[in-house]
Amino acid sequence: MNNHTDKKDADLIVGYTNYDPEGQAVYHPAIMKMAIIWAIVLGVILGYVGYMVSSGAWPIRDLGQYATSGTAVSFFVGAVTGIALGGLIGALIGMGKMKHKSRDM
Repeated sequence: MNNHTDKKDADLIVGYTNYDPEGQAVYHPAIMKMAIIWAIVLGVILGYVGYMVSSGAWPIRDLGQYATSGTAVSFFVGAVTGIALGGLIGALIGMGKMKHKSRDM
């Protein structure tokens, strides 16, 4: 009787890319790598912009309520917004890179 659990060691190794039943790539490390890179970059940039607006170095006319909250709060809000947007943008860019890499295979 053949059990389905009797597999060779080579069958148990998981690769970096998973494929669906049609053979299309589902995941590649480029997605996570780009999401992290873009989250860090946009988090720092928007945190800095929030700090500069709140400290008064960049006076923007309609952001008076944002500027009164304090520099730490505005830096935090800007950084969290940048991390969220950067993660989304980076994941989409990583999916595009994954698609190009899967065509080359």
